Parts: sequence; C-alpha cells; structure tokens
Amino acid sequence: MSSNKITNAFEQMSDRERKLVYGGGSLVIVSLVIVIGIFVSRKVTAMEEQVATNSEALTTILDAAPSYLKNRREDKAIDEVLKQASGSSLQSTLLGIAKEIKFEKKYGADATSEVRLSDFVKFSNATEILADLTQNKKKKARRKRRRKKKRGEKSKRQLFLATIVVALDRVPDTALFQFLERVETHKQPMFGVSLDISRESPNREHFRAKLKVGQFRYGDDE
Repeated sequence: MSSNKITNAFEQMSDRERKLVYGGGSLVIVSLVIVIGIFVSRKVTAMEEQVATNSEALTTILDAAPSYLKNRREDKAIDEVLKQASGSSLQSTLLGIAKEIKFEKKYGADATSEVRLSDFVKFSNATEILADLTQNKKKKARRKRRRKKKRGEKSKRQLFLATIVVALDRVPDTALFQFLERVETHKQPMFGVSLDISRESPNREHFRAKLKVGQFRYGDDE
C-alpha cells in the first residue's frame, strides 16, 4: 500500500518537482559512491604502505642474515674453544707444549744429551680472575646465582682470565722460539701478557726467558 501511495504521489508531481527528486536521489548516490571510494582508497593506501614496510623489513633481515649466521658460527666456535680450555689447567697445557720440544744439551767440551724443554721450565704466580667484571657486578652475579640455586636453576658459566708466569732457564734460542711459536698457535688460544729475554753470555745455548701467559676460560665463581 505504501508503495502505491509513493507512486501516486510521484505521478501527481510536476515536472520540476520530479527533476528535483531525480537530482536529489542522484546526488545521494554519487555522495555514497564518493564516500565509499575514499574509504576504499584509504584502506588500499594503508595496505600498500604496510606491504612496503614489511618488504623493507624483510629486505633488512635478508641483508643481515649472512652476518648474523656468521656471528652465530663464530660465537659457537669461541664457546667450544672456551670449553676445551676449561678441561685442563693453563700450567698443564704449557707443560705439555714444553714436553714436545727436544734439543741437544751440551755437557762439557764434547758430551751432549737429548733433553726436553720441560726439564728447564718453572711456573709461578698462577692466577684466575673473573673477566671484565667490577666488584659490584661480581656481587650481583653471586646474588643471581644464589637465587637461581634456590629455584633449582643452573647458574650461567662465568668467563675467567687465567694467567701464569713461565720461567725458562739456560735454554737454546731455537727451543725458546719453538715454545713461543707453539704457545701462539696452540688449539687452545693463549696470548702473551709480557716477555723478558736475557742471555748470560754470547753463547746462544744460555738464554733465559720469563713469559707471562694469559688464557680465557670458563669456570665457577663461588
């Protein structure tokens, strides 16, 4: 019934009134189309910006991936080296190097005998300190470990710097240089902290050396 009334009312309108109705309806439709178009356009623009941002982030990740993986491999390799170093004391490692080096030792005018460098080595001032931590950090680390122990968690391994002084007395220069080279190229990385070399006489068989060696290793700071 209502549709018939609307139809009758529309038929009773003049041409001018009908044009106004048509124009108003068209204006409403056009306005709706424009509003919907603007809304869709904004959504599309926002999606394009998001895609561009994601694409840029993905490119950054892909560019950084090789160096990240390389660093991870290096960190793993360093961790393995530190584990190996923790398996034996620095003194025993250095003594093992000295045992591998042999040389002819002269006794008197003509007598010689093959000896090992380890027979002429003495060790002193062995120390092991927590690496790169101040006293305050050490206290905080201990408190954290105590809390973890109460909760039944494992304490994180601490990095230590071990040092020891190696004294070589009356050894030939060839044996001394072999020892220094093997310390430098050993599979468990070590480094020289200080080196003092002297010679009693022009004789190249009578060198004295005092070498301080350092090595990073894992340990427990209780």
